[in-house]
Amino acid sequence: MITILDGAMGSELIKRGASLPVHTWSAHTNIHNPKLIYQIHSEYIQAGASIITANTFRTTRRSFQKTGLSLKNAQKMAHSSLKNAIQMAYKASNGRVKILGSIAPLEDCYRPELFPGVGVAKNEFRIISNLLMESDVDAIILETMNNIPETLIALHVLKACNVPIYVSYYLITPTQLASGESLQSAISILKPFNIEALLLNCSSINIINSAIDELIKFYNGVWGIYPNLGTGIPSVDGHINEIISDDDFLSLMKKALENGASILGGCCGSSPRHIKLLQNKFINSNFNN
Repeated sequence: MITILDGAMGSELIKRGASLPVHTWSAHTNIHNPKLIYQIHSEYIQAGASIITANTFRTTRRSFQKTGLSLKNAQKMAHSSLKNAIQMAYKASNGRVKILGSIAPLEDCYRPELFPGVGVAKNEFRIISNLLMESDVDAIILETMNNIPETLIALHVLKACNVPIYVSYYLITPTQLASGESLQSAISILKPFNIEALLLNCSSINIINSAIDELIKFYNGVWGIYPNLGTGIPSVDGHINEIISDDDFLSLMKKALENGASILGGCCGSSPRHIKLLQNKFINSNFNN
């Protein structure tokens, strides 16, 4: 059975004229224009997504403190942003699709060396996971994870949460996380945690295309992909000037399915149009048959 995820939020917000400040990024829109978040979710659902990811990617007190707020006020703003993100996801879903709460690396997804350490991470992951659980999300996804220690801390914290957990890695080569650690090692740490699915996201289609060959050597559980559709190296600010062709996008998805993937979606640069492409190509056409 094929499950279709939604596509990008950040690059869609940029495309629609939203301002994404450097630290809080898409979390800013949860507070200042939540209706736009709702609109984008709704379009992805209409296009065929059966899972949407709430816009909680940067809803952390760490992010808001960097804007100059006190710890207390940063926590208040982060909580408000997360609450709005979940509300817009639920409003768009209206009970029709599954909602994932997103937890990202505490610092920059593309800079694993900024990982703040085990003690700090444990506390901060506990705060955001508790907020997500209070919001009754259907599952939690650790996404764009770029190093093993941070992923492990998050997984240990999430063991207390009684919801399915998805893990998605960001790769800089077909065999390496951004930290330089091997994909094989990153897969091996998942065994004790009984995760719902393993995913690869935000890497280019060329990297993910080759990474599929590596992944299937070491993993036999549920897995999937949602690649960055920009050409070249992912942009830190989320701006994408050129995206890959539809043919290249669908070709990668076809390879993933033929190698056992069951979850497909898009990351930066993707849009509701790409999710509709997946729906038409692999669901409406009875690809499984």
